[in-house]
Amino acid sequence: MSPTQPVESGPKSAWVQLYEARRMAMELSARAPGRPPAPVPRHKVGMTLSQGEIAELEVWQDRFSALLHRKVSIGESVGLLARICSTRYANFASSSNPASRQTPESLAELVEKMVGQE
Repeated sequence: MSPTQPVESGPKSAWVQLYEARRMAMELSARAPGRPPAPVPRHKVGMTLSQGEIAELEVWQDRFSALLHRKVSIGESVGLLARICSTRYANFASSSNPASRQTPESLAELVEKMVGQE
């Protein structure tokens, strides 16, 4: 199996399939010269990060790369972390405990509810 082919392991989330589709080799066919279109549209964005935030993203990029045995881009790392946060938020918002569903009033309270005590 080539490194660009995904390992079949049962049903996958749609967003996981999108990441895998981006990694798959596209069939060569007669086409106009120039860069081929990406199988999954991506958008370049700019953001301002602190050195600590950049370092943390690089740590996660290295972790994901080690787990997947391939180079994971910073964009993929940010996407994965955003999806993880979306799931955590959904769990927090749908909690059966009404006290835990209260709207956080500060960033520290939000982090505590989603991540726990540091």
